[in-house]
Amino acid sequence: MIKGINQHLEKDFESRVLNPIEYWLWKFRYITLLAVFFCGFASIALFIMGTLEILTPVKEIILTAPGIITNHEMISNEDILKDFIGALDLYLIAVFFLIFSFGLYELIISKIDIARDSADDVDHPLLQITSLDELKSKIIKVIIIILIVAFFKNVISMKMVVVSDALMLALAILALCIGSYFLTKGH
Repeated sequence: MIKGINQHLEKDFESRVLNPIEYWLWKFRYITLLAVFFCGFASIALFIMGTLEILTPVKEIILTAPGIITNHEMISNEDILKDFIGALDLYLIAVFFLIFSFGLYELIISKIDIARDSADDVDHPLLQITSLDELKSKIIKVIIIILIVAFFKNVISMKMVVVSDALMLALAILALCIGSYFLTKGH
């Protein structure tokens, strides 16, 4: 009889106290939508910034090439390359935010059904995230590519003063190659 009363009290406690708490805890996961949306907005903003970063030197090239503006200072090839590579860097960071946004949504909110729709002939493995480790791995790969592009952008404007500068550059490139090899070794 006491055992039956204890079971009844446990069920009553569970239904009156724990079930509502669990219900609201489960619904609280939707707060993640803030991060999903704002990472998506950041991605859009970075894509726009990258595009503007490309359009600026293109405009300069168009205006100075045929002599449309004669008193305009000619932009250097180094500056043009740095702007283009800077745009690439912004695009990669935008992809980082996009992957993070998709990953958070798929891990915490729900799977994105339209991404798995059979009508879409294209497989999107980069945006399909099934675990936190997979999200982390994809983000790390994008970060490494961003660092490589940033390194390349800095190398363009690097001035070799002494022989050790060239040696350090060669060692840095070797380190990037080794890292890239290990990054893609699993494929």
